[in-house]
Amino acid sequence: MDLGSKIRFFREIKGISQEALAHQLGISQQAYQKIESGLTKLDVTRAERIASELGLKLEFLLSFSPANYWYNCTMSGNGTFNNNLPQELIDSYKQQIKSLKIENEFLKSLLSSK
Repeated sequence: MDLGSKIRFFREIKGISQEALAHQLGISQQAYQKIESGLTKLDVTRAERIASELGLKLEFLLSFSPANYWYNCTMSGNGTFNNNLPQELIDSYKQQIKSLKIENEFLKSLLSSK
């Protein structure tokens, strides 16, 4: 997984649009899209800023590999679930769940108003 894909992965987990993140970074949505697609190479300063906006440490973002973390979530010998996910990933999923709950309530309110 390249850096642009990792950035997209966490942006989507956090429920942030490309346009919103681009605005936070002070660049156009088109320029941001080129970062995610790998057409624009990032310097350390910009990569650190993106990681920060996503609530991550740059080291975690650079070293993240979904396969490694999913592999480490296994059944232990005593039949209990062994969760070895890093806290940053857990926090990202919690944020995504929170955003989805808000969206769900909004959509329910739209349906009930009809």
